[in-house]
Amino acid sequence: MNSFDMTTKSPRTLTPVDVTTVQERVYQSLRLGLLKGEFLPGEQVSIRSLAEVFGTSPMPVREAVARLIAERAIEQSGPRTLRVAPYLASDHENYIRVRMQLEGYAAERAASAPKNPALVGALRRHNEGIAEALEAGDFDAALAGNQAFHFELYRAGGYPQLLDIISTLWLRTGPIVASARRDKALFERIFNIGVKIHNDAIDAVSQRDRAAARRAINLDIRSSHLSIRRFYKNASGGTDSAGS
Repeated sequence: MNSFDMTTKSPRTLTPVDVTTVQERVYQSLRLGLLKGEFLPGEQVSIRSLAEVFGTSPMPVREAVARLIAERAIEQSGPRTLRVAPYLASDHENYIRVRMQLEGYAAERAASAPKNPALVGALRRHNEGIAEALEAGDFDAALAGNQAFHFELYRAGGYPQLLDIISTLWLRTGPIVASARRDKALFERIFNIGVKIHNDAIDAVSQRDRAAARRAINLDIRSSHLSIRRFYKNASGGTDSAGS
């Protein structure tokens, strides 16, 4: 008898590769990149180049991009062409109005919760990080810090469904905020003002002042929107769109 009997070999114990896990990881990474402003409005992207960045086959990237197309964060601009959703002034204005309602409410909920020194401390650290990044000229870090500040605050509202909706809206507006990097003075002005307003929001949460928390977040959203709207209007010669 052969010393290596295939019929008596023990069952394999290898763990099957979960393709859906890879797809989810790629999706979440792309999503976070959009939220943090790592892509610009109208920027062209390709399945192949993204797959190379992630070190995966094109399939999980294609699935992740399909989800982002459904969320209107990425557009199919041609048979083989994808791009980040471009800036359209009228659409962005509507997104801002909705964001002010939802994020203002989320800030209210955070402020109405029992006093939470850990939350206040985390918000201060995020805001200080933004200020330090601006001082160092690290705009990517400032964008990431801004995203971290807002979502730290909104998570404290204890309403995950609301957080999901806000996150989807940020997918469409995050790249637009990031586009201000093309104008150094504008970017610094927007975010320096933002740091001051964030301090007001932190004070409101610390004092459990719901109205002040909503007011600060709404002012933060609106003030940056107005600056960016002027930037795009000047860049496009007064037309209603850019980034195409």
